[in-house]
Amino acid sequence: MKRTNMLLFTLTAWVCGFAQETHVIEPAILEVRYDSWQEEHDDSYILRIGKTANQFFSYYRYRTDSLMFTSEETSKIALQEFIDTNDRSEDRSKRLKVSTIGREWLYQDLTTDKLTLYSDYASAYNTYEEDIPRQEWEISTDSVMTILGMECHKATTMFRGRLWEVWFTEELPISLGPWKLGGLPGLILKATADKDFIKFTAISIKSEHLNPVTYYNWGNEKYYQMDRAKFLRYKNRPRTIPYADKVLPAKPYIELE
Repeated sequence: MKRTNMLLFTLTAWVCGFAQETHVIEPAILEVRYDSWQEEHDDSYILRIGKTANQFFSYYRYRTDSLMFTSEETSKIALQEFIDTNDRSEDRSKRLKVSTIGREWLYQDLTTDKLTLYSDYASAYNTYEEDIPRQEWEISTDSVMTILGMECHKATTMFRGRLWEVWFTEELPISLGPWKLGGLPGLILKATADKDFIKFTAISIKSEHLNPVTYYNWGNEKYYQMDRAKFLRYKNRPRTIPYADKVLPAKPYIELE
C-alpha cells in the first residue's frame, strides 16, 4: 500500500495545467501492434510507419499520458486505473504494464537517417540522437513460421550486447520491426532477445483509419540532451525515487553496450 500511495502521488504530480506539446509529423501508412513479454510484466507497443518517419512507443504509456493530460475527468480515469493495478497479482494481466523501454519514445527520420529517443523515469527527462542502427543479420531460409497468416523466416544477430532472434515476412517488404530492429527484406513480426529477456509478437496490422506519425510530449516537458553512452550509464545507476526516501537498483536494460 505504501508503494502504491507513493507512485500515486508521483502520478498526480504529473498533472500541471494539462499542458501538452504534440504535433503531427506526417500521415501514417501502416501501424503494427506488438504484445510484449518481459520477466514479471506484460506491455504492448505500437510501430507507426510513415513514408519518411516512424515511431515506436508503449500503447499503455500512450493511453495513460493522454488521459492524464487531457482533462480533469480523464485524469481521474487514469488515476483510478493505476490504483486498480496490483503489481504483485498472480494474474499477469492485472499487473502494471511496464517493460525495460516502456517509458521511451523512439522516432526515426529517414530524411536525415537519425533516430531520436525520448525517455522519462522518476521525473528525469532525457533524450539522445544517433544514426539509425544497422544490424548484420544471418537469415535461415529453411526456418518457417506463420504469424498473422503470413509466412515468416528466421534471422539472428548480435546487437548492442544481446542475441536477437526474429521472424520477418517478405509479404510486407518493409525493413522495420519493433524497437530499433530493422534492415531485413521484410517486416519483423516477432523478436526475442537472449531467449527470454524480452519478447515482441505482432498481434495486428492496420493500413486504414490510422493516426498520423506524431510527436508526443503530454506534459510539455524539457528534455535533457545527452549522448547514448551517457544515457546507458544513467540507465545502469540506482534510482532515487522523488517524494519518497527510497533507492531502487537499476534493472537490466535492453542495451548492454
